Amino acid sequence: MVDRDFVNGKARDVRNAINELTRLASKRFEDMSLDEQYSMRYQLIVLTESVVSLCSHIALEAYGYEPSSYKDCVAYICQREGVSCVEDLKALVGLRNLLVHRYRNIDDRLIHNSMKSNFKCVHELLGRIVSKYG
Repeated sequence: MVDRDFVNGKARDVRNAINELTRLASKRFEDMSLDEQYSMRYQLIVLTESVVSLCSHIALEAYGYEPSSYKDCVAYICQREGVSCVEDLKALVGLRNLLVHRYRNIDDRLIHNSMKSNFKCVHELLGRIVSKYG
């Protein structure tokens, strides 16, 4: 059974992370402190893990599906809920993996530039999930 409180709590975490990322992205990269750059990384991790946590909960509780990975989890819920921008969300998971596991050096300028685009796909997925389960 899908837990509405869990869904709404994670949705709030997603919105808070997006708000903070939007605030950080409004600054020129050159004007960002090192703390703000690290905050940007952290908020991307929080955002992604909250999205994946939501997807995982719904996959298991609503559909009885146990995802094999974060990307599988997001792709499965996008398919089930009719969200077409699955590749954007899978790329977000990939970025989270880079930030967490530090597979290579991270160019914070590229992260900053990517944040300047909106979070349309995350909003679409979140809207579908909250309207159905929240």
